[in-house]
Amino acid sequence: MSAVSRDRNFTLGQEREHEVTRGTRGLLHDLGHQLMTVSVLAESVGSDDAIRGESRRRIELVRKEMFRALDIIADHLAVDDPGLAAPGSDPLDIRELASEAAQLAGLAYGATVELLPGAPATACVSSAVAWRVLSNLVDNAARSAGVGGHVQIRVWLDADTIIDVLDDGPGIGRAPSGLAGLGLSVVRQLVDAAGGRLEVTDRPHGGTRARVVFGRQHERGVIPARAGTWH
Repeated sequence: MSAVSRDRNFTLGQEREHEVTRGTRGLLHDLGHQLMTVSVLAESVGSDDAIRGESRRRIELVRKEMFRALDIIADHLAVDDPGLAAPGSDPLDIRELASEAAQLAGLAYGATVELLPGAPATACVSSAVAWRVLSNLVDNAARSAGVGGHVQIRVWLDADTIIDVLDDGPGIGRAPSGLAGLGLSVVRQLVDAAGGRLEVTDRPHGGTRARVVFGRQHERGVIPARAGTWH
């Protein structure tokens, strides 16, 4: 192949990549409008005084999910690197997000999903990224554990903020087929972009442990020398 042909193929590849990127951004933009419409409808339903108790709580969870989806879309449309929180922004309360992820996964998959008690734990990571990490890990664990299974989430502090998600499912690679592999790939990319670390291992007595380490400082790539142990 001549140099001219190689250059032409490279240029065509760049053009196709640009078209895909532009098309993806347009799709995200339109999807954002649709999600905003759904969130407005959910708000109108939630304002009905006849809806009370557990039904009202679930509607509120739906609204929060809509707004989180909008945040994820805005994150990708607005910035090149969505992993880190903006310098000077307040640290994010990881424990609060973990509590909401536990509620949603328990409702969706029929497993018992428990956030273990502990001290407040914050990290310098964007809320959209932290939510995507937590929701993917907790959903994967609850799906693997299945109906009647058990998932535990522990959020704790060492040199940095550590999230452990443990399930009593069949273990790595032995769960029913689904989106777990894709979810872990997404989590790994997000954690790497935020300068963190992801570890996924089999538990000694069955099940899987996923551990995420997030920095508490705005220093990309700084990982503590030790992360403690918990099984």
